[in-house]
Amino acid sequence: MAPFDDLAQELTPEQRRVVSFAREGGASLLVRGLPGTGKTTALVRRLAAMVSEGRRPYEILVLVPQRAPGDRFERALSVLQAPTRGGAEIVTFYSLSRRGVALFWPLVAAQAGFAHPEREPVFLTLETAQYYMWRIVEPLIREQGYFNDLAIPRGRLLSQLIDNLNKSALVGFDHTDIYARLRGAWVGAQDRLHRFWQAQDCATRFRAFCLEHNLLDFSLTTEVYCRYLLANLVYRRYVQARYRHLIVDNLEENVPVAQDFIAWMLTWCQSAVLALDERGGHRIFLGADAEGALEVGQRCQETLSLSRLLKPTEHLLAFVDAVNANIGARAAPAAPQGEAHRATVVSGGGETRYWISMLRWVAEQVAALVAQGTAPGEIALIAPYVSDVMRFAVEEELARYDIPVHLLRPATPLRDDPIVRGLLILLCLAHPHWALEFGGEPYALSEEDVALALKVALAGLDPLRARYLALEAWRGEGLLPLADSAPARLWERVGFQVREPYETLRSWLETYRQGPPEPLDILLSRLFGDLLSRPGFGFYQQPEAARAYGRLVESTRKFREAVMSDGEDPTRVAREYVQLVLRGVASAEYLLDWPRPPRPDAVILGPAYAYITRDMRSEYQFWLDLGSDGWLNRPNQPLTHPYVLSRRWPIGRPWRDVEEEEARRETLARVLTGLAARCNRGLYLAFSELGLDGAEQRGRLQMAIVTVLARIKRYA
Repeated sequence: MAPFDDLAQELTPEQRRVVSFAREGGASLLVRGLPGTGKTTALVRRLAAMVSEGRRPYEILVLVPQRAPGDRFERALSVLQAPTRGGAEIVTFYSLSRRGVALFWPLVAAQAGFAHPEREPVFLTLETAQYYMWRIVEPLIREQGYFNDLAIPRGRLLSQLIDNLNKSALVGFDHTDIYARLRGAWVGAQDRLHRFWQAQDCATRFRAFCLEHNLLDFSLTTEVYCRYLLANLVYRRYVQARYRHLIVDNLEENVPVAQDFIAWMLTWCQSAVLALDERGGHRIFLGADAEGALEVGQRCQETLSLSRLLKPTEHLLAFVDAVNANIGARAAPAAPQGEAHRATVVSGGGETRYWISMLRWVAEQVAALVAQGTAPGEIALIAPYVSDVMRFAVEEELARYDIPVHLLRPATPLRDDPIVRGLLILLCLAHPHWALEFGGEPYALSEEDVALALKVALAGLDPLRARYLALEAWRGEGLLPLADSAPARLWERVGFQVREPYETLRSWLETYRQGPPEPLDILLSRLFGDLLSRPGFGFYQQPEAARAYGRLVESTRKFREAVMSDGEDPTRVAREYVQLVLRGVASAEYLLDWPRPPRPDAVILGPAYAYITRDMRSEYQFWLDLGSDGWLNRPNQPLTHPYVLSRRWPIGRPWRDVEEEEARRETLARVLTGLAARCNRGLYLAFSELGLDGAEQRGRLQMAIVTVLARIKRYA
């Protein structure tokens, strides 16, 4: 969508009704409809109309489930030149909670149990929360054998422990009830119960540590806000005095405590308009409660359904309804009544024997669409998940047609970004005295590590030439001077244009080592300004690489602010940060992570959940690897459970295979409906007999699609 289209496009009568809905008297409206029916556009225009009428933006609260959807509201206010400070609040519930706790900290600190209520709070990012959680968990693993039978990476272990705490806060139960809820639903081997108890113990210890040191992670911030601040009469009067009007987008993607807050606001605000996606609730792993959204929506005085969709989209929804019925999902049909399956716009010719042949077929079809005039940015390649192998293979196949790829990245460890990892190695080269340890064992930089750092830092180096340079430049400590001493054949292989930038980089690092160490965010900022943004270096006129650089700078700064205390050794803090990230902790979401509008010249590649939750829309979609069970299976999480730790699951009720199977089918039905509703013109289906590993694959989704396609062909 081009910028500001929300203010330019013509509205339907139903959308105009949303825009003009009453502003006074406690009027409330629930707007329902499938994705693409214009709900968000109507909400944006309502906000614009209210500001244009002269209503004070300060009195308007816009709640969105995550940062990205708020961009459309902010763009509208920007066009109207509405104030950005003291203007309408366009926030997530967590942002609202954090601001409230920070502003009214003296009111609740002592009551919430913090050991030093007179001191300022420290808000943790996901990375710093995992850092402190590891300080709790690591001695328990080493000395008491916690989780010794779980073969999972450390980052996944920590994220599940933290997720338990987050679920308790978002659902609204006490964090000490985590074990009881998990135990009551478990029907497998008894040894898992001991792991649940260990997870509960870690959560309890972590919470006590946070209260002792005035640390607020996501869960504690939310709990303090909901349990203590919202119960405070002073704060309640403040909220009621400030906010007169409420706009909520994607109510179904919000969490139970946010929905409780919205229900409370409905009892006193002057006007409220809530929008709800039919068949939504995709963020179940992050606490989304679609059933709770419906219950809140029923409190509204009026309900309006939007149903206007493009005809091809209606046909695709009819096709998906048939597939959902075939897999046994109980979901009600999403397509308008009377749509015939045979009218579905589907290309199902992407069945091949080999996995790579499937991607080649996809690339051929994409190239054909582009040749016919479709912009690459209007084409989306969607898979259950996108591995590095798939990303590389898709990029290689599309490169044959000079078509670039825009990758939708879900939350991933920072170290999985090669640019970030290369920069971390540069930091190690700047601090050769650091003694890194992985798994209790000393870690020494390898030639592969140094080659990656050189490839990231210097322009014009491919992996092979970077490896040649690293073989000559690295001897286990600092980089060696090579400008005059290296044999000519090295520069013939690597490129003479690299010689001067390499020597400049080496000298810069050598000069830095002679002085006092600097905080990492300051060091990275200086390195970028002094060298890496100049011609001859890796970030010169490379905006995508610069975004990754900025993400790392923001992460290091927030880590330093959260971890540093009086008397703390800055060198140790810097070393522990690098060690933490290289081990693979999950990454927090930064402003730089949120996508720009996809490039019009690049095909979108991403997992289904990333595509849906960012509310993207394309002219054409390709569903890849349909034979994979990844479309139906959810990630293995042995220490947590998104359904059991929800408001919808009674304590003590067993979670059996039948519930698991039903949840998988219903989740897949939601995903397929969400994808089809975001496709304007046509759908391409791609699957292979053999998977990436060479094993035969006939997933249930593939079999259901083949059955429906055969039925369509038979009656066509």
